Amino acid sequence: MSTTFGVKVRVKDYFDGEEIDEVIEVARRTSGGMRWVNNLAIMLGDEVPVVAIDNSHQGVYTIGDIRRIIDGG
Repeated sequence: MSTTFGVKVRVKDYFDGEEIDEVIEVARRTSGGMRWVNNLAIMLGDEVPVVAIDNSHQGVYTIGDIRRIIDGG
């Protein structure tokens, strides 16, 4: 089962100036493994929480969890 993971960021809406939450995709887990989909995500700290966008978390709750899976640990 594949899952896309993202981080929530608070941004100001361009049209009305209202602050909204957006989710930026950072990694994708498929039957072939986990991979980064955003090159800047590897610079985030291990403690940064991630959200499962299109499926369940499957034990992945932080950038550190993603990094451990990608690094094979």
